[in-house]
Formats: sequence, C-alpha cells, structure tokens
Amino acid sequence: MKPQQSYELQFIGLKEGKHEMDWSIGYDLFEDRQAEEIIDTHLLTHLSIEKKERLMNLYFEIDGTVKVNCDRCGESFDFQLSTENELVVRFANETDFSDDDVIFLDDSKYKVDLSQHLYEFVMTALPRRRIHDDGECNEEVLNLLDGEEEETNENEIDPRWEALKKLKN
Repeated sequence: MKPQQSYELQFIGLKEGKHEMDWSIGYDLFEDRQAEEIIDTHLLTHLSIEKKERLMNLYFEIDGTVKVNCDRCGESFDFQLSTENELVVRFANETDFSDDDVIFLDDSKYKVDLSQHLYEFVMTALPRRRIHDDGECNEEVLNLLDGEEEETNENEIDPRWEALKKLKN
C-alpha cells in the first residue's frame, strides 16, 4: 500500500488575499473509505483560496477521470468527471456549530483536513447509473443479457392466464 497523500491545507503562513494551489486526488482517498465502486482515479484539483481575517473561502475545481464499472455490461471504463464546489472555513472560539458547507475551527488550529470533503465532492458528482457511452458496452454481455430476458419472458405465464388456458383445452 502506498503512503497516504495528505489532503491537509496548512493556512498558518497565508496572508490575507487570494491564493491558488493544485494537487491530485489519489486512489488512496477512496480506498481508505472502502468505496468499492471506484477502481482508480486520475483527478486534478485546483483550489482557489480567498483568505480574510476571520474566514477563508475555498473554491474547488475537480477534473479528470474515475474508473468505475459499467452498470449495464459490468466492464470498467473511465468516467469523465468535472465538478466545482465551495467551502467556507470560519475561525471562531466556539466550534459546536453544524453546517455542511462551513468548517468551524478554533484559533489554535493551523491546518484543516479536506479529505472527507474531497471524497464527498467526487462521490456526489458521479451519476447514480454509470454506463458506457452508446456503442461502447461489451456486446457479448449485452447479447447474453438479452437472451436471458427473452427466455424468461417466453417460459413465464401469468397464473391467471394459466387457469384460463386449462379451461380452453
């Protein structure tokens, strides 16, 4: 297992104003959370930081591919992903507030772990049904699935009609 990449943002030396940074999101982020539907990732994150006296606005742009299995044929493919998200980091003496888009930190903190937020950004950007583009599914598997469907439809008779069929004969 590769050493885990750090998804922590250290803000202690940042001056007020705008800052930019880039990093890649590795497969380890999903492996650690047992996201079995993710096979591999090639994602780049561009983070724009707007630091003010008591808060920071974080703007994320995540682009790249996520390798997932096709829900139709079962073969893996690279799903093109692009998402933009925003978080606010607020410095406060009390940190017992609950808000999904705001991270509350006390004044003694000098870094914030963004790994859970990055994970959620990617997972919510994936569609519920992940399928190949038209014509790219494995034809053999699709033909097998179509054949099974036809066989079950031909052999199955609704019990109500079965009784009528017996009366007819």
